[in-house]
Amino acid sequence: MKKQLLIAATLVSSVVCFAQEAAPAEEPVLKSKKGHEILPVKGDIALGFNTVPMIDFLLNSTRYLSLFGGTPPTASNAAGNSFQYTSNSSNQIVGKYFLDAKTAVRVRVGLNSIGGSFVNQVQDAQALADAQLGTQDDINRALLLRVEDKMKFAKKNLIIAAGYEKRRGYNRLRGVYGGEVAVGHTSSKEDVTYGNAFSDVHNTFYTTNFNSGSTTTQNWNTGSRVSRELERRYRSVWSLGLRGFIGIEYFVFPKISVAAEYGWGFSMSSQKGRTDVNEVYFNGQNGPEVIQEEIDVDSSTKTRGFSVDNNFTNFGNSMNNTVNGNTSVGGGSASLTALFHF
Repeated sequence: MKKQLLIAATLVSSVVCFAQEAAPAEEPVLKSKKGHEILPVKGDIALGFNTVPMIDFLLNSTRYLSLFGGTPPTASNAAGNSFQYTSNSSNQIVGKYFLDAKTAVRVRVGLNSIGGSFVNQVQDAQALADAQLGTQDDINRALLLRVEDKMKFAKKNLIIAAGYEKRRGYNRLRGVYGGEVAVGHTSSKEDVTYGNAFSDVHNTFYTTNFNSGSTTTQNWNTGSRVSRELERRYRSVWSLGLRGFIGIEYFVFPKISVAAEYGWGFSMSSQKGRTDVNEVYFNGQNGPEVIQEEIDVDSSTKTRGFSVDNNFTNFGNSMNNTVNGNTSVGGGSASLTALFHF
């Protein structure tokens, strides 16, 4: 592992050292016809965002032929995506601060979260059991009573990257290169509360299967072991990446540019095993019992290796689903980025 880290550090340092190669000491200030400076200068700040989803939306909405291998549109669908872009780049904010006209420090920040709850009403088992001791009217009234089963979920994906960028070129076209270090964290959890607690007295309970969204019943007289989820902690991940990048940037208008970049680097991640907490009913030696048990569903894992930006093999939690999924701590600002300098 030390050898891999050394290789990664050498990669980034080589890119940065390359940036120190001799360049013209003085370069004429490039201005537009109206006299506005086109290129960024010392003290400027740049903010950028990924333009690929917007381009694909425009191309698909107008039903044009995809530019890079997509199928032509038909009467019922539009063209496929026109460009591929680096993983997770659409969920990040890109910022730069220019130390001088040819040097900048840069950051990428993405904090994405999703959370909420699902609620399902079920028959009030306790009220119905109590009504069995009363009249038929009591039973009929109890049949109308409902309690709530509720599942709350939360998911978070965080990435922070900081880097050093060098620039060189002529006129409106600039080359960019440098290195950056990134840290990421993902987590996901579910918590469930039931309106009907497990009981060693009721013959039947009503509960929600949140995987299917349906209400199920269970007859205690079968003597089988019954389990349901109370808490689930998915496989949270901490990731660390060291990345070198190279790209081009073209200033379409004064202080407004379009940039493309690609990178390669080393990343490692540590993933915890999933833990479930279940409520369990069973017939023990002393009769019916209700307990809670914690289960380690799987083991922890650790991964490391080199990859290019579009490698999706790193473990993690994706923001595309409520639970589970894959993602990568790597990836550049985007393969096509709009940048605004001020």
